[in-house]
Amino acid sequence: MGAKLNRHITRKVFWLLCIIIVAYSLLPLISFQFAKPAEKSNNNQVNVEQIEKNEGSYFSFIVFGDSHNGLFTNDASTLKLLWHMNREDRFRKVPIDFVVSVGDVSLDGSRHDFKAWKKIQNLTKYPVIAAIGNHDDRELFKEFCGDNQFAFVNRNSYFIVVDNADDAPDVEWLEERLKDGQRYAHTFVIMHKPPCDPYQQEWYNIDNAPWAYNLRKLLAKYHVDMVFAGHKHMFRCQKFDGVDYVTTGGGGMLIEVPESDGGYLHYIRVMVNHDYVTYEIRKVSPPLWLHITYYLAKEALYWARNWYGSGYIFGKNKTIIEPKVQGLNDQEYWFERK
Repeated sequence: MGAKLNRHITRKVFWLLCIIIVAYSLLPLISFQFAKPAEKSNNNQVNVEQIEKNEGSYFSFIVFGDSHNGLFTNDASTLKLLWHMNREDRFRKVPIDFVVSVGDVSLDGSRHDFKAWKKIQNLTKYPVIAAIGNHDDRELFKEFCGDNQFAFVNRNSYFIVVDNADDAPDVEWLEERLKDGQRYAHTFVIMHKPPCDPYQQEWYNIDNAPWAYNLRKLLAKYHVDMVFAGHKHMFRCQKFDGVDYVTTGGGGMLIEVPESDGGYLHYIRVMVNHDYVTYEIRKVSPPLWLHITYYLAKEALYWARNWYGSGYIFGKNKTIIEPKVQGLNDQEYWFERK
């Protein structure tokens, strides 16, 4: 009787501890509802003015994207990332000059969403720069974040923030900025949509777009060091013509890509040491309650799909499917279209 009672008490204590731990993981989200947003005047232009006062050739900066703030699940994940970002200077090795978002700071471009983003900005202890994404309303982005396309200097490096939320960017404007960047040791380009496919097993089909191919050639021509983009909710680094393209879309939005393929919450820390550029991925676990309610199920779904698979048993899926874009192997498709 005594042993049975002890087991009963142990189970109750175990489940009580589980409830307490999960509830504790909700506390940051609760406090976020009462957080104060940054002033609208705390925008891209103001932060660029502050950043451009920096001197020297040894520094670091942080890149993330696709926080899609305004939905409680996304806000909770971004808060988890932010806690780690704000601790990046704890070892006191290198100055961290700013944080940059590669766009989609809002869930669907509403005023409520931008206010949530401004709360995130106010909780960030470094100056924040934001690119515009395809989910960000242009008028509200200007009101809450400032300019959507600009360039700035930080120490020995030149940064170009490009508006390609609607796909092809303003190439003439970009090329002029790239020419300006030749005077500096490094050039970094920040945009929302990557001009390459970071993940072939989904519908983003930018590899078939001539503007993306030609943009990669333009960036290589001017020896850009790195291009940072988002749009796809994952991490991936690719190299084209000597230029590193980093897709960093794990800033808070619920991620649909398998973790093994880069589908995880993360941000990038980049370090510049005179003529060297290096970076590290900071993979961050989601809040415990979100890990239990979403991410475990996502990974289980992919596992079940890969484990089951009926096509090899019943002989299905034998029809050849043609690419949805025609003329991909015609020279004029890539270089002579008007």
